[in-house]
Amino acid sequence: MRPENPKNLCSPCEQDFASVTLFDAHRIGTHAYTYSEGVAMEPMREDGRRCLNTAEMRAKGWALDDRGRWSDPAAIASTLAHFEALAA
Repeated sequence: MRPENPKNLCSPCEQDFASVTLFDAHRIGTHAYTYSEGVAMEPMREDGRRCLNTAEMRAKGWALDDRGRWSDPAAIASTLAHFEALAA
């Protein structure tokens, strides 16, 4: 399901991300071919470009925010700590 005001929407998996960095990080694999194309190769290759699935994103510590966007709570905490240190 597409979120209401997408920020960094991925067309293939229809997930939205709070940052371009996270959007880029959720796409993994070799750029030369897609996962489906790699599986059809002889010999088969499973390293083609694809999106991380929900379980893989959660395993990285990512979470859905209140707007339905994937975010990285650890990265947010680190950024907040950095700016708090600058303000001190």
